[in-house]
Amino acid sequence: FVLVWEEPRSSQEDGSGVSPAHRKWREEFLSRLRHAGVLQEQREVLQMKTRICFVLLSAPWNVLCYYAEEISLRVPLQVTAPIVNWSEKVLSKLSLPNPLSQDVPNPPPDYYTCQFRTNKLEFLGSEDTETFFKTTQRHQVLQLYEILARTPYGSLRKGEVGIDRLMSEQVFTAAYPLHEFRLPVPPVAPQSLGLRQILYEYWAKWSCWRRYQPLDHIREYFGEKIALYFAWIFYTGWLLPVSLVGTLIFLVGFWLVATDVPKEVCESGNTFTMCPLCNICTSWNYSSICLAYKAGLLFDNGGTVFLSVFMSLWAVTFLEYWKRTCSALSHRWDCSDFQDIEERPRPEFTAMAPMTMRNPVTGSEEPYFPEKKRFNRTITGCMVIIIMVAVVLMFLIAIILYRTILIVIIHKSEYSFFSFSAGRIASLSGSVLNLLVILMLSRVYIMLAHILTRWMHRTQTKYEDMFILKVFIFQFVNFYSSPVYIAFFKGFIGYPGHYDTLFGVRNEDCGAGGCLMELAQELLVIMVGKQLINNVQEFIH
Repeated sequence: FVLVWEEPRSSQEDGSGVSPAHRKWREEFLSRLRHAGVLQEQREVLQMKTRICFVLLSAPWNVLCYYAEEISLRVPLQVTAPIVNWSEKVLSKLSLPNPLSQDVPNPPPDYYTCQFRTNKLEFLGSEDTETFFKTTQRHQVLQLYEILARTPYGSLRKGEVGIDRLMSEQVFTAAYPLHEFRLPVPPVAPQSLGLRQILYEYWAKWSCWRRYQPLDHIREYFGEKIALYFAWIFYTGWLLPVSLVGTLIFLVGFWLVATDVPKEVCESGNTFTMCPLCNICTSWNYSSICLAYKAGLLFDNGGTVFLSVFMSLWAVTFLEYWKRTCSALSHRWDCSDFQDIEERPRPEFTAMAPMTMRNPVTGSEEPYFPEKKRFNRTITGCMVIIIMVAVVLMFLIAIILYRTILIVIIHKSEYSFFSFSAGRIASLSGSVLNLLVILMLSRVYIMLAHILTRWMHRTQTKYEDMFILKVFIFQFVNFYSSPVYIAFFKGFIGYPGHYDTLFGVRNEDCGAGGCLMELAQELLVIMVGKQLINNVQEFIH
């Protein structure tokens, strides 16, 4: 594992440009790591104005054994029979070629496993200190669970614990594990490739998009959590039938546009005169909504009802299939009972808990948060969530008023073209403004959710579950409050002579073609706009 920080070159002589607090924290942290038995080697790279310092960390065999036993690390016991993909079995029985299969070299053997015990090394069948622990297990011991995460560098009362806090305080510029890399000399037999090269050749290439993922290789290199994520990526394949049905319904909408438009909408001329859409707007002819009505038929027809039912059934089927797949992989990789039996307290929880209590099951002393403090912090977290949801609703009301006022301002202008398109201009600009508000509030809330969740959750799984719950509640309200308003509440304006108002302003009505077009536009701007902005940010970073 590597820790990195940067300093001005002048600080090497006179100490200027370096925060004394940062220097003190860094020295204390590294000193405590040495005391924990972690080996350190420091390197420096001198540039024109800066000095980049690298500290190379490694855990010796005795430290690995100690912490592996502490966190109940599972190690191989006996090789089991390999598992074949179900679709591969079906195609094999039917004597059909399998276009998804590929021969990936050096498949990792599947093992029965047991909890690591130092006094059982002979029974476990390996005494090679270089190869006994996999790279992911070494990272697990050194980085994630115990040493780096729970080593204090200052006051425990202030939460000055762990590498994550030091990174946020910019004491260290970077902290990362190293990949195993072995550059083969050509010509190379596939069996002589390293695990990283195998993943690159047989997985991380565009040409492998239609092949089975080598999940066992991914698990061997990245660990179970990353492997389960990539196992979930089969979701993209399940989107294929959804996309086909959606495209078919969309084409049905085009057919209805050409064949199913009532004559009174597009051929009535000046026969039907409608009430004004705002207090200062003029009356309008019913036939003027012909184009908007036709566009609405693309999304508002009988086929959309069928698509809704199909999507509900598809979502349930997909979810149940994933539960089955996830359970099978968890059992196969021996992590199905990890949460209930083996998961250790989070290092931050261990360091910041105000007291310890004897576990009635194991009999060992474990960190503990008193119920009163837990209750107070839970109430605080709930209040923050309620306040943030209220902020979202306040912004929603502000955007509603913005659209209504903008329509009035456009109608008062001297340009007839803008007056004719006032509703569309207000709706589209309101959708874009709503997207910007959503992204801004999401950033603020995710930061708050990290702070709230960090307080008192004992295990990493509980921490992640509570963080996901907080983010889900807020993001659901944040993203869907505007579409829900348009779909279920917009358009209730009263009747001529008795119009309903909001803060003295007449309630906004749907466009001339109905609310469904505005709903489709809102979803398009929010969903596609969010993806585009996120992709641009990832590309820039």
